Amino acid sequence: MADIGGGTTDIAIFKDGSIWHTAILPVAGYQLTRDVAIGLGLPFDVAEQMKKKYGSVLPVNEGSKMDPAQKIAQNGHGINYQDLNDIIKARVEEILRLVMLELPRSEYEATVPAGLVLTGGSANLPGIDTLGREIMPIPVRIGVPARINGISDILQNPAYATSVGLLLWGAKNGPQQSWTPHRFGGNLRRLVSKLRDLLG
Repeated sequence: MADIGGGTTDIAIFKDGSIWHTAILPVAGYQLTRDVAIGLGLPFDVAEQMKKKYGSVLPVNEGSKMDPAQKIAQNGHGINYQDLNDIIKARVEEILRLVMLELPRSEYEATVPAGLVLTGGSANLPGIDTLGREIMPIPVRIGVPARINGISDILQNPAYATSVGLLLWGAKNGPQQSWTPHRFGGNLRRLVSKLRDLLG
């Protein structure tokens, strides 16, 4: 699993149901945004908005209704759509290749039969799993929280996979052993509600 977060990409390799190897790469979503900001001469916050709104690593003209030469604008800043995605794709390729270097050096298919699961906010980039399959000799897919009773679709997002996974693990393996999915769903619903109140 590779969690491509804001400042780091956290890697965990599982073997026989336990963590076998971990690594932290100092490159992730922040560096994607910084590259866009520097490469296109944008303020960092505008680069972040454009990355989230228009960012993609899909091949030109595949999976997008936008013309590669189209100009896009955000907060008064205009850039070329293809320039944005060329920068993003170059950095994502680097991240995926660094992840691959952390995998066992031989017999990928035998050692990592389940393949690579991508989580974290940057896993929302359209085409990142397709690009991963082009670079790596193993299956690549996006991981999202699933089978959480009574929770809004807002958490069905790779950005929340680690947080929800830790909450599920804590609820299941913590001091209170009377865990049920229904009870956990109610508690998490209340937590989400409180967070919304705090954030306005």
